[in-house]
Amino acid sequence: MNTETTPAGLSLRDLDIGYRRDRPILQQLSFDIVPGEVLAVVGPNGSGKTTLFRTLLGVLPPIGGQAMVAGRQPAEYRRLHGVGYLAEDTVLPPGWTCDGLLALAAAAAGPAADIERARRLAGVDFDTGGLADKLSKGMRRRLALAMALMQPTALLFLDEPESGLDPGQRIRLRRRIEEIRGRITILVASHDLGELAMMSDRVLLIEEGGGRVVQQPEGGFTREFLEAEFLGLEGAVP
Repeated sequence: MNTETTPAGLSLRDLDIGYRRDRPILQQLSFDIVPGEVLAVVGPNGSGKTTLFRTLLGVLPPIGGQAMVAGRQPAEYRRLHGVGYLAEDTVLPPGWTCDGLLALAAAAAGPAADIERARRLAGVDFDTGGLADKLSKGMRRRLALAMALMQPTALLFLDEPESGLDPGQRIRLRRRIEEIRGRITILVASHDLGELAMMSDRVLLIEEGGGRVVQQPEGGFTREFLEAEFLGLEGAVP
């Protein structure tokens, strides 16, 4: 696998996504994701955030329009370069030890894999000799995050990454994103507007079957600004 970590740019043109051609979940998405930026994806439950990620990962084909990653179809890009992905509800297989899952992720990641680095970045500071399905929710989340960060990557998808993390781990996650900002293109979906305000360059606001990109105001995003945008309130100020 290519271990090149030049940030990947994405291009969406009239993109329609969903599971049925006659019933798209999101329509007419047209915008570019700048290499190295952190793009937050915000929307109500069921609005299509995870579906968008699956489409950009190349797991789900679009039902209209086009999505490209660094000039390639998403599935082709993922095959050639690899992509980091933390799913919203990661299910760890029963009967596996944490060490076994970390080793499996390292084998899949290839020669650039670094288990100790991934453990450190994800905050896996607990005993990993036991069964993964015996861990608490927060520990399972940190283990899954370590698996997603197993190799250097140019593109990283984080779907509700803070789910199950305590405040300290949320801070550590944000600091990691700040550390790699500019070197990796990151798409992060979350309901925590405060965390998004501190980590994002731009925000994709999903609404009414479509989406609009919100530019960062002068002075940067704040929770209040994003809440006003999300709720459609007038007079949002940073």
